[in-house]
Amino acid sequence: MSGARIPSGPAAVVHAPGRTTRHEAAFDWVLSVALGLDWRWEDDADAYRSCEGVKLHYGADPSLPGVGFAADGLLAQLGVVSAVPPVTEGADADLFSAVFWMASRMEEHLPDAPRDGHGRFDPTGSLPERKGWLDRPICEAWSWTIGERLLGEAWHAHRDRLRAEHRVVPTLDVDSAYAFRGKGLYRTGGAWLRDVARGQWGLAGRRWRTAMGRADDPYDTYAHVVELHRDLGLNTTWFFLLAQFGPHDKGLPASSPALAKLMQELDRTEGHHVQWHPGYASAGDAARMAAEHAAYDRIMGRPPTASRQHYLRMVPSETRRQLLALGVLEDHTEGHAVRTGWRGGFARPRRWYDLDREALTDLVLHPFAAMDATYLRYLLADAQDVPHRVADLAREARQWGAPLRLLWHNESLSGEGQWAGWQDVYTQSLNAACG
Repeated sequence: MSGARIPSGPAAVVHAPGRTTRHEAAFDWVLSVALGLDWRWEDDADAYRSCEGVKLHYGADPSLPGVGFAADGLLAQLGVVSAVPPVTEGADADLFSAVFWMASRMEEHLPDAPRDGHGRFDPTGSLPERKGWLDRPICEAWSWTIGERLLGEAWHAHRDRLRAEHRVVPTLDVDSAYAFRGKGLYRTGGAWLRDVARGQWGLAGRRWRTAMGRADDPYDTYAHVVELHRDLGLNTTWFFLLAQFGPHDKGLPASSPALAKLMQELDRTEGHHVQWHPGYASAGDAARMAAEHAAYDRIMGRPPTASRQHYLRMVPSETRRQLLALGVLEDHTEGHAVRTGWRGGFARPRRWYDLDREALTDLVLHPFAAMDATYLRYLLADAQDVPHRVADLAREARQWGAPLRLLWHNESLSGEGQWAGWQDVYTQSLNAACG
């Protein structure tokens, strides 16, 4: 049997001659992840014929009993990375291969894959974007087409069970736990001197008063989030940056007592879990990543089980192998910075396939569909329009019974600086998504 989540439908027997690790991934994602089915392989054709119940054969003798699906060959071709996805419509469609192409992120492994200044894959103008695949959990949609054929009359009741799985899942990245507090005498003093040199007397005074504990820190939005999520009945995961200070890693030092206290208190709060946010520079640096991992362990008294990369930055395959080596079980990085939607075609969590090594791994990917910084910096959205856009994503996820994961930052709730006018957007967006 494949590594399925709790099954909610009948068991199936699957026959696929010459199956490879790509078959393992595609069928796990379609049958286990998207359809919630218990299933098993049967490699012997005669034994398959004698099986009872729901049967599926793929790329096999069409005279075999059960529901047959044609194969275009992509799942059998280990080492082949195609720029062109399989056919998804008509008599020649191979939706199992299409799911594998999309969810393995095959296009990102092409030698000429477009990347931005941070080394991130740029989906602008990509084939999935042009086809509209990023605007819906397309792999779940393709999988439901398979499920309807496979289950026949039982499909409608099973589909309703799948739709009942929909939920809203908020996550928050903490790149800078506090704007002014906890940064130490050297950094606080240096910033105060810059404020004075620039004639920013109000900011200098505010910085000093906050550092001395005489004023509230603008990034201290945690109590508001806790209350909001409690009222909506939502569980929350926080990802805290613990990186060495650098051009893109400007959070509190891992040695900060204020940071440690905050992380521990949030983790003790019912419905809240604190996890790890590896730094920008560690994405391709195993030693830095190991040091940050150790810092989290020292603060929390346990190693992290989940992480999300800072700036969503990762070296293809390499970064996730480093996470696996450190014992991380979940990666929450899958999503685009420049647009909303579902980067890998799935909204439900799935196991990561290491395309370079052709192996289905134990690292589970948790995709997100929207990020506050995407709306602000790339889509240039008006703050008042964001809740409506989030509601549209929620309706799409609800159609497939899929979770809607959101990525927000504690800073955006402050309404400070670039986030002026955004202090209520998160509350309004959650209310719109949950409505």
